[in-house]
Amino acid sequence: MNKSVQYLCLLSIVVVSNTAIALPFSFEARSLAMGNARVATADIATAPFANPAMLAFQPMLEDFSMLIGAGGFLRDDDNVVDLIDQFQAAYDDGDITTAAETAVQLEGKVIAPEATAAFATGFSGEKWSFAVSARADVVSAGTVVDVPDPNAVALDPSLLNDAKLEIEGVQTTELGVSLAKNFQVFGQKVSVGITPKYVKIDNVYIIEPLTTVSTSLSDLLNEDNKNDLGDFTTLDVGLVMGLTEHVQLGLVVSNLVAHKVNFTTTSGTQATLSFDTQARAGIAYRSRFMTLGADVDLLDNDPLLSNPNFQGLKTQFVSIGSEFNAFDFAQLRLGVQKNIASDISENAKENLYTAGVGFWFGFNLDVSVIKAGDSIGGFLQTGVRF
Repeated sequence: MNKSVQYLCLLSIVVVSNTAIALPFSFEARSLAMGNARVATADIATAPFANPAMLAFQPMLEDFSMLIGAGGFLRDDDNVVDLIDQFQAAYDDGDITTAAETAVQLEGKVIAPEATAAFATGFSGEKWSFAVSARADVVSAGTVVDVPDPNAVALDPSLLNDAKLEIEGVQTTELGVSLAKNFQVFGQKVSVGITPKYVKIDNVYIIEPLTTVSTSLSDLLNEDNKNDLGDFTTLDVGLVMGLTEHVQLGLVVSNLVAHKVNFTTTSGTQATLSFDTQARAGIAYRSRFMTLGADVDLLDNDPLLSNPNFQGLKTQFVSIGSEFNAFDFAQLRLGVQKNIASDISENAKENLYTAGVGFWFGFNLDVSVIKAGDSIGGFLQTGVRF
C-alpha cells in the first residue's frame, strides 16, 4: 500500500462519484487556499457554500460568476498509512513479532479520507442576488479493530488475520438555491441571505482484514455496500454587515433545521447520523488589491459518521487567510487553520497550512493545497466571471 497510490485512489472517488456528503474539508479552492476563511470573504460563486448573504455584498466590478471544481483531503493525524505499510511489510516478510507489535500500535487509530466536487453559478444585483449550487462529497473514516494479543500471536500467527480495518463512509448529494438582499441599517450596508437545500444520504460500511487491506476505498462506490438513508431538506441563513468601506462582519448558520437518521448498518448494528446546526462568524478587510479574513466556528462540529470510534475527528476551526491581487490577472493566497475542539489528539491540533493561486485567462483557474504532518489535500477548480 503506497501513499501515492492512496492519494490517486482518493482523487478517483471525486471523479467517478455521483453521490456525496454534506460536511467535507473544504467548500472550494479559493476558500481552502485562504485557510478556509470564507464567511466574510466569499465571492459570488463561492457564497452559496460559504455565506449566502455574501451574494449581495460584492464590489460592483462583477455581477456574474460560475465555478466547477473537485478536491480531496487525507486526514491522517495518527500516521495510519505508514503503520499499515509497516504491518504489511513485516507480515509479508514473515516477521510475525514486528507485525503483531505494529498492529497493537494501530488499534483505535483513525484515518479519514474526504473528497468533494462542487458547482455553483450566481448573479449579484444592486438590490437582489441569487445563485444555484450543487455539491457532491464523500466523508469516510477507518480504524483498526480486533487486534490480537502479541503473546497469543507468537503461539498462533494465524491470529493476525483477526485484525481488521473497519471503514465507514457517508455519501450525500446537496442541491441549493440561494437568495440575498441588501438593506441600509443606520446608514450601514447589511445583506441577508438564505439557501434552502435538498440533501440525499447514503451510508457505507466495509470491514477488511488488515493483512490484505487496500486503502483505495474504491469499495465506497460499490452499490452492494451502500445503505440508502433517504433525503431531507434544510436551509442555511447568512448575514453580512459593513463596518467601514473596507471592513465587514459575517455570520452564517448552516443546517438551521437539524436532522437525524436512525438506521441499521450493513453489518446489522443500530446507528444514528446527525446533521447538526452549525454556526460560523467571520471578519474581513477587502480592497481591490488585498483581502484579509478570519473565521471561527462558534460550536464544536461532530463528524458526520455514526461510529463512536470516530468522535476524535470532531472540529472547531479558527481560520486566517489572505489574498493578494495582481492586476486582476493573478491572485496569491495563503492561510492557516487550527482545530480548537475539545477532547481531540495533540496531532489533530496541529496547524493546517494552506496556499493557492488563481489565474484569469478569460476563464478562472484556481489551485490550492493544504498540509499538516501526514495530512494532505488539494482542490482544483475553473469557472468564469464578468
